[in-house]
Amino acid sequence: MSRLLPFISELLPMVMPSRTRITKAKQLEPSHPTVEGPVIQRDAIVNKCDNMCASMLIIRPKSVSTIRHNCEQDAIIYTVSGSGILVVNEGLSMELKNHDLSPGDFALLPAWTEHQFQNETDQDVVWLVMQGGSHPIGADLADWGGKVLTRHK
Repeated sequence: MSRLLPFISELLPMVMPSRTRITKAKQLEPSHPTVEGPVIQRDAIVNKCDNMCASMLIIRPKSVSTIRHNCEQDAIIYTVSGSGILVVNEGLSMELKNHDLSPGDFALLPAWTEHQFQNETDQDVVWLVMQGGSHPIGADLADWGGKVLTRHK
């Protein structure tokens, strides 16, 4: 019986009914852009499957996100519109590196990597953030290498 378990786990998704999940762009638009603040995060596909999730991150003009990390989840970041900067702490030396991202650019952000999103332009920057879990997790930090202020689970 124990030899059947791996086979059953591979077969189950093929025979069990599944459902395609759609999130329309209109559902992700800010409802009150002037009221919502400089950083807006919208869940696009969250808690719909076990191994991945996606959210939209909108950084308003002349704004920055908190310094954060994604705990144990790797993340892929895709620039949808606008141009912004992904600042990352490159290793133990606390060397901050700026990565300019424009529409169509991708970035792979390894788990536990401290980072910050910056928008120095006069237009919104929209990023699609895909993480390796059913929902995004992470933490906001007081500073680079600083203590955790808020956990997101």
